[in-house]
Formats: sequence, C-alpha cells, structure tokens
Amino acid sequence: MSVYRRGKTWWYVFESGGRKIQESSGFRNKTAALRAEAKRRIDLLERRAGLTRSKPIPKFDDFSKQFLEWSKQQHRPKTYELHSGNCKALRRFFRGKWLDEITQGMVEDFKLARRQEKRWGDRDEIAVSGVTVNRALSTLRLIYSYAERCDYRVSNPVKHVAFFRETGRTRIISAEEEQAYLAKTSQPLRDIARVMLDTGMRPEEVFRIETANLDFVQRTVFNPFGKTKAARRRLTMTDEVWSILKKRTASSQSSYVFSSPANPEKRIGSVRKAHDAAVRRAKITPEFRLYDLRHTYASRAVMAGVDLPTLAALLGHTSIQMTMRYVHPAEEHKREAASKIEKFKTASAIELASRSQRVTTKVTTVERVQ
Repeated sequence: MSVYRRGKTWWYVFESGGRKIQESSGFRNKTAALRAEAKRRIDLLERRAGLTRSKPIPKFDDFSKQFLEWSKQQHRPKTYELHSGNCKALRRFFRGKWLDEITQGMVEDFKLARRQEKRWGDRDEIAVSGVTVNRALSTLRLIYSYAERCDYRVSNPVKHVAFFRETGRTRIISAEEEQAYLAKTSQPLRDIARVMLDTGMRPEEVFRIETANLDFVQRTVFNPFGKTKAARRRLTMTDEVWSILKKRTASSQSSYVFSSPANPEKRIGSVRKAHDAAVRRAKITPEFRLYDLRHTYASRAVMAGVDLPTLAALLGHTSIQMTMRYVHPAEEHKREAASKIEKFKTASAIELASRSQRVTTKVTTVERVQ
C-alpha cells in the first residue's frame, strides 16, 4: 500500500523519476491522503514531461540562498541576520527537497521537531521555544512568497499552518534582583545594562552609540537610528550614565562607545552569552531577558510619576498604546494601590455617615423648635 499512518497523519510513499518520494499528506483521513498522493504523482509527471509552462522548480537549498541574496538588498541588516539564521535551520530539515515537494504536513513535522530534542542528520538539535519556531515559519512563508514573485508555480505550504501561541514574556526586575545581577555581570555588559536601566534604550541602540552623538555639556545622547521618527530621539543622561559614557569615550579607540572586542572599528554585536551567565551566577529565577531592562525602566518611570505621553517620547514609541504594553506595576505598587482604594472607600463611608448625621440633627432641631 502506498499510504500508511504515522501517528494520526497519513503518509504516502512512491517512486518518481528514480527518486523515492516519502511525504506527509497532511491529512488524518485515508481517502483524502490517497487523493493527495494521486495529485502529487500527477504534478511530478507533468513536471518531468515538461507539460508545465512554469519555470523549472529549484531545490529548497538553492532557492533559500537566492532568497537571502534578495533579503540582503531589501531588508535591514538585523532582519537579514534573522532570516539567515532561520534558513540554516530550515535547510537542515528540508535538505534535498524540491521547492514544490514541501507540503503542509512536512511543515507541521518541522514545527514539532524543532520543539523536541532530536537528531537531524549528523547533528543533535536542541529544543527551541515556540517563538523561535514561529520566526522560522515566518521566514519560510516569505521564501514562498518570493518564489511566487519569481514566477515559480508553487503553493505556500505555510498558508494554513497554525503558529504557536506566543504568551507575553515581559518581566520587571526588582531592586534586589538588579543589585544581584549587576554584581555578577562582566564588562561591557554591566555598563550596557546600567545605560538601559537609566534611559530605557533598546539593546541595539546602546550597542550603536557613537561618540559623535554624545553631548557631555548638555548631558544628552542622540539616537539617530530607528524605523520611525519617534525612535530617532535625544535622551538626557543621568549622573551615572554621564559618568559611564564619559569614561568609555575617553578610553575608546573607535567611533563606537561599545566597540567589538574582536574589531575595535565595529560596534559590539551581542552580549547574550554574558547576560545569561550573569543571570545564572546571580541565581535569579525566573530568568529575564536583557530587553526586560527596558521594560523595567518604563514601569519604574510610571511609578515615579512620569506621564504616558512623555514616557512614549523617551521610549521612542509612536503611540501611547504601545507604551502601555511596557508598563507593568510591581506587586508592592499593586498592594499600595489597593490600600489607597480601601482608604478612599473608608473616607467616603465616613463622609456619608457624617452627612446623614448632620441631616438627622437638623431635622430633629427643627421639630423641637416647632
């Protein structure tokens, strides 16, 4: 039999042009799987016979490289790096497959495989988060959209694939956690973290600070980068940030304040390993991301009385709605708010009782006079 069940899904296997075709139909119904197999056979026969007018379909390995060349010209460097990393994972799973061979069922298998520790080919793969899988699926979807624009007759197998649900990972660190974390960080991470906590800048913005954009007289740092006008903003330095940047500028051999250890002419690229190690050494649980230092700044600013329009400008947001996603009061501030509400209710009840007493007294006095 050319179709068989693997788990809850039916697969088909047959030979075409001397090549073994073994794929998931993406269906749980045997009849639907047989129809999918028949359609797959016909598509392959038409392609081999040259009956299709479309361009010859390339293999995924080759086309993903072509896609990256296009992405390098069309996207920002950070976006290109993301697609490049995703393509490496996708090529390991879809290696040797023709672009039109990849089905929805195979994409579903990719989703599950990435969420589990298993061996692909000659290497062990570590399980990754649903968020990481979703980013790879977004890249795969874009690859097929680009293929359609290149006039390849292919259908997008990601079209009906459900992405993993992404829950908010926002984390606000406490003053105690901040102290423990900074005590265990190495340089330049310690200075980068301090700048983020005092200015709310994004990690990438701190990495790209140039000495030419610092004004130590006016005590400001200008960020000329960003997709929006709001992101390109001028921020005021705190005393500690002023001291950190002044010291680093004086000793810097580069135009960047935080230059790469490997090449002083380039900015630092990442401090993720140093951050993860510092969190482990500080024994902070649950763990937090470097980006959460920006969330912490936003929440502390609101608790300190900074109004939302001003905070939106400081964070480089185009709308207050975006800023609201960053604001997460700490538990002690929630308790303080509940206490204020309770005091207000008590004061209101006392005032109401006092009014009633005054009215009763007035009525009694009038009755006595009469």
